[in-house]
Amino acid sequence: MATGLLFMSFAVGVMVGLTSMGGAALMTPFLILVLGVRPVLAVGTDLVYGALTKIAGAWMHWKQGTVDLRVCLRLALGSVPGGILGVLTIGKLRGSGIDIDDWVRHALGVALLMVALMVVAKAMGFAVPARHTGWILKHRDGATVFWGAFVGFAVGMTSVGSGSLIAPFLLVLMPGSSARVIGTDVFHAAILVSATALVHEQAGNVDWNLVPTLLCGSIPGVLIGSYLAPRLPERALRFGLAALLFATGCKLV
Repeated sequence: MATGLLFMSFAVGVMVGLTSMGGAALMTPFLILVLGVRPVLAVGTDLVYGALTKIAGAWMHWKQGTVDLRVCLRLALGSVPGGILGVLTIGKLRGSGIDIDDWVRHALGVALLMVALMVVAKAMGFAVPARHTGWILKHRDGATVFWGAFVGFAVGMTSVGSGSLIAPFLLVLMPGSSARVIGTDVFHAAILVSATALVHEQAGNVDWNLVPTLLCGSIPGVLIGSYLAPRLPERALRFGLAALLFATGCKLV
């Protein structure tokens, strides 16, 4: 199992370095479908592993001055309570006698299908219609907190979406500023994923034995992927990632 996990974490790291997306969306299904890890345990473990890697990225973006702290804090104002609510919902459903692992498995499948659509839309250059962007910009503070809460709940339940569901929203708030979009996205993800990981850990939903292997594979993978990113066709890579996410989502639903 250790060899397969190391290889997969390396592959996921490469994909994240190439596209800035796909970490939780690829790793959590792998833990469930290939290694047979219980869905709830896979979600919690992935969040802990993701928090450690995102904190490093957030620090780098902060040093480079590519973080809009105001937007981050407003997103976190909604996403952190939303993420905690997502984890508590898992516990509540478990206490009600519901097969929570089956429930989380289906929820993860739905989240992957949403992310696949987001990836395709971004690869095709889709932009939010002006009538919608105008409304969002007019109510930017409230809309930011609301979207943060929605994404936070999804992350708490499935570990998926901290980056891929936030980035399109940030593109509306900060058009033409891709560096700040990425930096703000990563910084906020570090806050959200760390908070939800902590709650999952307190609930006993983390397999700490898997975390070191995940880190050992993903860190070199991210470095290699980041090096290759300018040298490979990003559009084709995103379509390939979307196809993989769509197929995996259909299998989990």
